[in-house]
Amino acid sequence: MKPRRWEDHYTSARSELHYPDENLVRLLAKSFSRTAAPTGITAVDLGCGSGRHIKLLSELGLPHIIGTDASYNALALSRKWEPALLLQADNRRIPLKSASADIIIAWGSLHYSVKDDLAGMLEEIRRVLKKGGALFATLRSSRDSHLKKGEHLGNETWITDLNDIKGSIASFYSEDELVAAFARYEKISYGLIERTLVGDLSSLISHWVIEARK
Repeated sequence: MKPRRWEDHYTSARSELHYPDENLVRLLAKSFSRTAAPTGITAVDLGCGSGRHIKLLSELGLPHIIGTDASYNALALSRKWEPALLLQADNRRIPLKSASADIIIAWGSLHYSVKDDLAGMLEEIRRVLKKGGALFATLRSSRDSHLKKGEHLGNETWITDLNDIKGSIASFYSEDELVAAFARYEKISYGLIERTLVGDLSSLISHWVIEARK
């Protein structure tokens, strides 16, 4: 489960994000442009936080939406986005049947763990996906400098002291590590999304954006 600091995080006003990530919007729009209307599709948002991507999935017309998060306070914020089913769960143990989801989103959640956990989380996601199902995910890139503040544990893993997630573990991945981690997936495509903070060009926010098919 997420430690207490994440419960505290989801009591602050800044944790409640209202708009979906534009990169995920583009990926989903591209995916649905190649398919029929989303009748019968089940979509799961792992680490749903305050629910901004549950709202996006609902607006796309998906009939079966599930949101999971290890933080009870996060799920309380997501509750307003009905009719999603909300479950308190860890990404390492997803409480869903095998081959039960067409789409899984793991946006900004997989890198908040030690690197040894990534393989297990990706295998759990693969278990839950149907054959041909899609995972849309992000990982923090090793080029990132914004979150690398605090204590370096080695192997590009940090205990960050950044703002309201101080004390959280965050791991950063090279391209080679990304490719190796997704080796069990049938197909993978990825890109690098980077930006700086306005007024601070020295701090780089860098994410791998990934689409993987089972």
